Amino acid sequence: MATTKTVEVEIYQFHAWIRQISPMIWRRLLVRSDCSVSDLHYILQIAFGWSDEHLNMFHIHGQDYGVLHDGGISFQEPKFGQA
Repeated sequence: MATTKTVEVEIYQFHAWIRQISPMIWRRLLVRSDCSVSDLHYILQIAFGWSDEHLNMFHIHGQDYGVLHDGGISFQEPKFGQA
């Protein structure tokens, strides 16, 4: 009989805000630990009521991440030797 290994999923709480705008617009998000950066992108689209026309960027441990859109702004790839 095959056994399956279950991975415990945690829930993270994020505080997301729009920079350089007053008054501050923010959302508190509860996100599963098994979500990808792409999943987080779409969660933000829903939370802010956007229609995937706004660029957002994640800055994680010194590296910028984003979702690539054809013909849109892209994010710089890390240079050799950087993580």
